[in-house]
Amino acid sequence: DVLRQKLTSTMAEDDGTAEKITAELMPDIVKFHQLSMGGIEAIGLLFSEMAKQPLPPQVICQILGLNEEIVKASFEAGTPPTATEEQLVEAVKKSVDPGDTVDMYAPIFKRHIQRFENAKKVMDALTPMLSEFHAKVEGNVEKIAKFFVDLAPEPQKGQPMPPGMINALLRIEPSATTCQVDDFLSCTERNLDVSDTVEVITGVLKNHLSA
Repeated sequence: DVLRQKLTSTMAEDDGTAEKITAELMPDIVKFHQLSMGGIEAIGLLFSEMAKQPLPPQVICQILGLNEEIVKASFEAGTPPTATEEQLVEAVKKSVDPGDTVDMYAPIFKRHIQRFENAKKVMDALTPMLSEFHAKVEGNVEKIAKFFVDLAPEPQKGQPMPPGMINALLRIEPSATTCQVDDFLSCTERNLDVSDTVEVITGVLKNHLSA
């Protein structure tokens, strides 16, 4: 489709817009790359928002110039691949159309940067308490699922997760009934939003620790 052609090919008509906008975005691109550690999933979310529609992994690989089979094998081996800062810069440059302005991109970068910064702040404050909760429930995925649904915004708050969803979120085997503490902590960090605060999560954690 047109969007994929736009994102995976070099600009047919180069009026200098791409270079100019990329240069203006450079501090945000560098910051995003540092915070995301070049993670493909984080980059996929960023580019999906820029494209105003979800982009499948194969498109993200094409944008970044990554071999799709190697990326797939890396995910299956449990070591998600990363993109270099240079690959991210080039991908941003490819996605800019003549006539675009920096204001079409900067707010998106800032939102994603803010989410990473908030996630770090929350995890720095709550990792000990989250680890205590994991130990209390002995990594039981059903009890962890109940904790996560209590963190969800209305109207999903407290609603049971669909079968298999918690295992997918934790990235553990579909048949597993427990998870390691690192699985739980990583899952929590990945799914934190800008609106998630230390105070709110602490309240939910205390309820589950005293249950």
